[in-house]
Amino acid sequence: MKSWRQLSVGPVSLFYRFGRKVPVSNNRRRQHQRVKLERGTPVPPASAASPLRVYDSEHDASTETALIVGVGPGYGFELARRFAASGMRVALASRNAERLDELVDELSAAGGQVNAYGCDATDERSVAAVLATVTAELGAPHLVVYAVQGFCPGTVLDTEVPAFEESWRQNCLGGFIVARAAARMMVPLGRGSIILTGSTSSLIGREDHLNLAVGKFGLRALAQVLAREVWPSGIHVAHVVIDADVKDSDIFEAGYTQAEPRHLADAVFGLHRQPRTAWTSEMDFRPWNEKFWQHC
Repeated sequence: MKSWRQLSVGPVSLFYRFGRKVPVSNNRRRQHQRVKLERGTPVPPASAASPLRVYDSEHDASTETALIVGVGPGYGFELARRFAASGMRVALASRNAERLDELVDELSAAGGQVNAYGCDATDERSVAAVLATVTAELGAPHLVVYAVQGFCPGTVLDTEVPAFEESWRQNCLGGFIVARAAARMMVPLGRGSIILTGSTSSLIGREDHLNLAVGKFGLRALAQVLAREVWPSGIHVAHVVIDADVKDSDIFEAGYTQAEPRHLADAVFGLHRQPRTAWTSEMDFRPWNEKFWQHC
């Protein structure tokens, strides 16, 4: 029923399909409690920075806001911890905001200012609403990281159109919507970083990984085009390739190579802190004992 259908009425054709609406949980109960507790202590609005101002490693992170879109155990959680530890105000966006409650509590207890928001990255209205809310509550983002990944294995001959489209929407379309919205907000301010997260499939199309490779190839292309367009405006766009499994628990398997998400988070924060005279457009990461380009 998710396949596209055509209904012709004279010279006009209507194309339609059936599909479930993506559930997005905003955790409104918790948000109302937070607003009640924080009322009277508004966050100073982000000021427009001069296009000539250089944001480097000496800049005070406590004046900055970071937005992570696609927050899950491992990579996303450690990004949040790293940014909060630096003093940044942190916004976490996920389809299910409630599942981030424990992380928000952890970082808030450590003194961080962290809020979670429900968002469907493949819906431009949802992304626009989250950016508006984050800006009102925490300030206009200085750093936006797109960390969504969706994958349904299958060969080209076996893959159905709905499965292909859904993976492309998560791996590529969502990145475009988020990056475009972030860039539109950052360009007038003359500052900011947009980091798009890819995988080995951003560069290599492996058998049975069509749905991952097509979207990730597209995300990498987006990063290259956007970098050329907005770097001159002071917006640092970078693409990171994670050529490894990312550790998402404390369980250790002997002989199994995994990237440590804390170290990946350090590297992403380092990209944001690069001086304008030495920006990086793409970085690839893997453990020392991982074979190059053997992953997915």
